[in-house]
Amino acid sequence: MNKSKIGIVGVCSHVESGAQRYEELMTKAEKALKDVGLDVVVADRAVYSATEALTACDQFRTAGIESLAVMDVTWVCDSLKYVFIHELKVPTVFWAVPYTETFSIGCIQNFGSVLHTNGIHYEYVYGLPSDHTVIEKIRKVALAGQIIKKVSTLRVVLLGPRQTWRVAGPQDMTLEEWEFSETLGPTLLHMEMEEIIEAAKKIRDEEAKATLDSLKGRTGKYLCDQECMLWAAKVYTVTKQMMQSNGIDVVAAECYPNYGGLMNQPSSWIEDDGYILDTEGDIAHAVIKYILNLAAQGGCCALGEVGSYDDEKDFLSIAHEGSAPASLAESLEKVQVSPEGDMGCFVGLPLKSMSKCTVCDMQGSAGNYQLMIATGEILPSTHEEWVTGGEKLLVKLRIDGAKPSAVLDRMMEAGLHHHLVIKEGDYAELLQIVCKYMGIKIIAI
Repeated sequence: MNKSKIGIVGVCSHVESGAQRYEELMTKAEKALKDVGLDVVVADRAVYSATEALTACDQFRTAGIESLAVMDVTWVCDSLKYVFIHELKVPTVFWAVPYTETFSIGCIQNFGSVLHTNGIHYEYVYGLPSDHTVIEKIRKVALAGQIIKKVSTLRVVLLGPRQTWRVAGPQDMTLEEWEFSETLGPTLLHMEMEEIIEAAKKIRDEEAKATLDSLKGRTGKYLCDQECMLWAAKVYTVTKQMMQSNGIDVVAAECYPNYGGLMNQPSSWIEDDGYILDTEGDIAHAVIKYILNLAAQGGCCALGEVGSYDDEKDFLSIAHEGSAPASLAESLEKVQVSPEGDMGCFVGLPLKSMSKCTVCDMQGSAGNYQLMIATGEILPSTHEEWVTGGEKLLVKLRIDGAKPSAVLDRMMEAGLHHHLVIKEGDYAELLQIVCKYMGIKIIAI
């Protein structure tokens, strides 16, 4: 990703104390934010009036900011900060300075109550630009703003949609698609699986063989025949071409009963290319993968579901018939491609050990969505455990602070979906910030 772009503005009043600090505070704030890797756009001047606020908004809009930091250098009226909230509509963090006579923090509390009443989320910080915790919080708001903007312009393909029919709604879409798209922002596009299949049939075996050879470093040992792997290479080629030519980052593909195994190996390859190809038509979790990859600025996610758990040994066994990228295995020698159906296959591997991971699960409808956010670790799996688990994706997951049975109880109680997305690293706080700005309920474990 490019650097997160944040605007910063200082608001002041001619009749309040503290405005004399404006230049020093802005100069130090700009430097501190740039030092943590942000693209910083500073307002051309201190803002004392609505006219000056509008001018700053025009500057920020032209610069394409993704988030905003508003420093209350003095106490100001609500109507001044309202301009920035209403005009820009980007994730905003209010910055209080620690000078008693300014009532800076009280001013933020006052305006925050107005935002709360109107259902508008905000974050705040308290301190000087030299305070690392202040700068780190603003950095996360800036990254959240970048993620939210990218999700709002995301194009997601539903590969293999239902045929034309309806009860009392859209003819070939669902109201659920409309609601998800309107709430979170992505554009949902329909394409037929037959388009991929027909295009794949036109690729010659020689071309597919060259593609397969080029992917040798990302392909485990395969138990299916060469014809099956050549077909996977053809499907991979046309799917990736379709994504690149249409500016598509995320695809949720139809699976069984008609297309079981068709997209598993192509998904494994494509996700190591930096795209998302879900193999079960799961739009929500495909988008969560996209968000987590943005948060981590790269890498791949694993998707699976609970197969069993052991309270005594303190882990959940997560499994999936399998499309995980080979990069998620400890080594390529532990990746195996097994046959499924006539020309399909699935990718099996034990997920590599991780000292820290983030685990998510999304569910909801009618514009009301919830996201489970948890952290944990991935324990090493033995070869015997992987074989016993069906030679599919196997993840030995230990959730921080909760027994496996308690995790399942919490998921059942909240009505969460059966799919889990797992990403190496701790992105819990950042995801919570993203969810709060997007109006997604957070389910904590």
